[in-house]
Amino acid sequence: MKYLILLLIGFQSIAQDFSAANIPAELKEKAHAVVRNHETEFYVKDIGEAVMKIKGTITILDEKGNDHANLVVGYDKFTKVSNIEARIYDANGKQIKKLKKGDIESFSTSSGQNSIEDNYVKVASLTQSTYPYTIDYSYEYSYKNMMFYPVWEAILDNAEFTAVEKALLKVSLPDGLQFRYKEQNMPTKVVMTKEDDRLNYSWIVTNLKAIEKEPNSPHYSLIMPTVYTAPTDFKIDDYTGNINSWNDIGKFYGALNSNRDQLPAELSAKIKDLVKNETDVTNKVRKVYEYLQANTRYVSIQLGIGGWQSMKATEVATKGYGDCKALTNFTKAMLKDLSIPSYIALVRAGEDRAEIQADFPSFQFNHVILCVPMFKDTLWLECTSQNNPYGYLGSFTGDRNVVLVTENGGKLIKTPTYKHTDNQLLRNATIEIKDNGEAVADIKTEYTGLQQEIYAEVAHSLSNDDQKKWLYKNLSLPSVEIINFSLNEKKERLPIVEEKLNLHLRNIANKSGSRLFITPNILNQQRRLPIVNANRKTELELDGNYLDIDNIAFKIPKGYAAEYLPEPTKIETKFGKYTSKVEMKDDVIIYNREVSMFKGRHAAATYNEWVDFKKKMVKADKNQVVLVAKP
Repeated sequence: MKYLILLLIGFQSIAQDFSAANIPAELKEKAHAVVRNHETEFYVKDIGEAVMKIKGTITILDEKGNDHANLVVGYDKFTKVSNIEARIYDANGKQIKKLKKGDIESFSTSSGQNSIEDNYVKVASLTQSTYPYTIDYSYEYSYKNMMFYPVWEAILDNAEFTAVEKALLKVSLPDGLQFRYKEQNMPTKVVMTKEDDRLNYSWIVTNLKAIEKEPNSPHYSLIMPTVYTAPTDFKIDDYTGNINSWNDIGKFYGALNSNRDQLPAELSAKIKDLVKNETDVTNKVRKVYEYLQANTRYVSIQLGIGGWQSMKATEVATKGYGDCKALTNFTKAMLKDLSIPSYIALVRAGEDRAEIQADFPSFQFNHVILCVPMFKDTLWLECTSQNNPYGYLGSFTGDRNVVLVTENGGKLIKTPTYKHTDNQLLRNATIEIKDNGEAVADIKTEYTGLQQEIYAEVAHSLSNDDQKKWLYKNLSLPSVEIINFSLNEKKERLPIVEEKLNLHLRNIANKSGSRLFITPNILNQQRRLPIVNANRKTELELDGNYLDIDNIAFKIPKGYAAEYLPEPTKIETKFGKYTSKVEMKDDVIIYNREVSMFKGRHAAATYNEWVDFKKKMVKADKNQVVLVAKP
């Protein structure tokens, strides 16, 4: 308590000048906002309770910096927030407003009818219309969920175009309570001190210039100055745990969810009857998965310890719903009654989520999936979707580290990676061109793996009319009428969506005198071209991993002959491969194009090589065929 009192006195005694004129000129470069000061004080009382004080001052330089002018503070059963204060100052540092209690609104973060949560936020909008202006704010958290210690970002929210004059993190713990941390890209190292019976850890950064995110760079949370912190011994509710390894994470989660996988006797008998004629284990698992999808639905449950502890399998059987933990546990229970072992896996899900810190064991997860080891293979099941193909994880949870919860604790392993040949676009099209430049096209395209996901989502979630609207929006054709279309899904472990289109195309060929000009690649052109950057700072990260094959046959109008056909193009790089060729057979122009793109991370110095590769692709995709009328 003495430590907190001293800090409070210190905060009150420091006089601040809020004038925007005092911001160093170099920090205003590229900046929409400048963090003048930001202090995070995390005071651990014991293994089950902590207090965190936040104090910040930020100057909003222009309208694009207004995202920082919204004060959003979350809380739940284990986290209470208090002492929210804020004052606003004009460009000269004169106070123009003080936050009142009535200015603060509270909202549930529940996402609707498929959500049962006790998570809330307090929100206050501090936006002003005259720039620059400065916000000075503070608030305090009281924690009773000590599974989580703070992740501290030196640049507030890792925001683009935001500079920092000064940012500070202080962590104080009772002497004897072990503390773990990881520094990432920090310009300075930790300073450790001891005061009475407490150990104090401090980090400080100053004068960080605003950063503009570079295209195709690694996730910014992985490259920005950050300090990750985590407990060793902790308590939440009536449960205690200890973390020094991923094995410990698995042990705690397993203990928290033990004895919750018992099925009602009636359902157990039903599942056994369901698979009685199946001799292959894979088919048994498929039947169980299909039963899960047909008889349950996903509901997010974030009530207290329920954010980490599953409903019992008997409850899911009775109610017919559950969250990711509950539905995964329910599936595990059904397989258990068939003597098929399976294991829960903790995962950070999301297509755009950064990978977990694999060398820093801590609770970094937001989702649960199921792993079913087989004799020659491993099955992975996403148990929250009623539409997901059996055994397919996709972009939501594929290709990332997860913690497998086994009888002996946790084990860090990786989910399946989808090769570029798994994610195909295979298109065959026939286009009959009329003399007036219009055409009729019949197109069949198969999308597989990651490339089929958006099409499967459209097929499941949109009506027929809305699917047609979506197709109009996404067809890269200047003037088109959809006569007929269909989207059909094949639910395999590597799923396929088959798209069939019958189109009326206008202006497919440009007529000039006796000539027709045709761009053979009308359906899959590379159009976006990255800009050359000789001063690239960050690594180049390519997340596209796919294979596109286009085969298009153009039937040309009678009375025309080919005057010019583009030369074949072949480009091979470490980033990908490109080939295209055009041939004439009788009155048919045959266009073949094949593009392979490889996922990977490359040195910053290779960025312009990648730009050159993309330029060559764009140029090749614009090649034209010239037809001339026969004399």
